[in-house]
Amino acid sequence: MITNLDETVVFIIANAGDSRSLSIEAVNYAKEGDFTKASEYLKMSEEALQKAHNAHTRLLAHESKEGIEITLLVVHASNHLSIAEVFKHFSEELVELHERNGHKCIT
Repeated sequence: MITNLDETVVFIIANAGDSRSLSIEAVNYAKEGDFTKASEYLKMSEEALQKAHNAHTRLLAHESKEGIEITLLVVHASNHLSIAEVFKHFSEELVELHERNGHKCIT
């Protein structure tokens, strides 16, 4: 149940943003050869992304039952979530490439 649309939307934006930042940090650790830290940051990124995704799913469920006003902020939150998902996917790939190549600079 969505009690406050704006709070839910901001929650999605904040957690998606955290996920994106953590993904970037994971790649930075991989570039330095610290794959343990890179893995930790990817895990934290996934946790933040999951929080955002769960809130987004609740928002979609609420919208299908009761409807919501689609505002620029709601669209912005969905955009942030999509970007975070893409960043995480590509960050995982970059970390793997760095690890496979002995962390030689490939970017």
